[in-house]
Amino acid sequence: MTDVLELDGIYLEYDLSKILTSIYLKCETGQIVGLLGRNGSGKSSLMKIAFGSLQAHSKSVRINDVFQIKPFNKEINYLPQEPLIPTFIPISKALKLYNVPQESLYDVFPETRDVMNEKPSAISGGTLRIIEVLMILNAKPRFALLDEPFSGLMPVHIDTLKDYLKFKKKEKGIIITDHLYKHVTDLSDHLYVLSNGKTYPVKNKDQLMDLGYVPPPPGS
Repeated sequence: MTDVLELDGIYLEYDLSKILTSIYLKCETGQIVGLLGRNGSGKSSLMKIAFGSLQAHSKSVRINDVFQIKPFNKEINYLPQEPLIPTFIPISKALKLYNVPQESLYDVFPETRDVMNEKPSAISGGTLRIIEVLMILNAKPRFALLDEPFSGLMPVHIDTLKDYLKFKKKEKGIIITDHLYKHVTDLSDHLYVLSNGKTYPVKNKDQLMDLGYVPPPPGS
């Protein structure tokens, strides 16, 4: 069965500055949906609203046409830009709290085996990010929202993680945003650009230039 997450009717403003005004975004299980936008466009705010950790002035978050009202939705997992695992919790305990077996990480990144008893402050930022992404992807919720999952990762690790994302989308719906936008466009079955508070579905790469997200090639 395919599950469908839809976001619309979302309005958010800060100090009379409109952040989100005209939003529609749809993600189905079996898909990776990319969300692009310049810094400050509201991508993180949109993900937090979907997850329930940020209150909007108005919103409609639906799964299979059922409105999701409660905060911290049990059907949606969210990876924020900032570190997810508290500094005082060992990695093994964090995985246990998310009900994620350690072996599911070893299969993808065997080197994570060496840091299971460490706390986040004792391991590199790149390794911590890998663990957090895998933890979100292997947890139970049907939808995963990933905010800057490739931050601080080496290119070879990004490639491995991209392959794993393609594998995990068989059982989840994944929404991803990252400033390394070419990786997002490579992965995405559907793509949106968030600009001036609105989401624009992208059908081809020329639209990224039309929407001002990427500059036109030199001499054009």
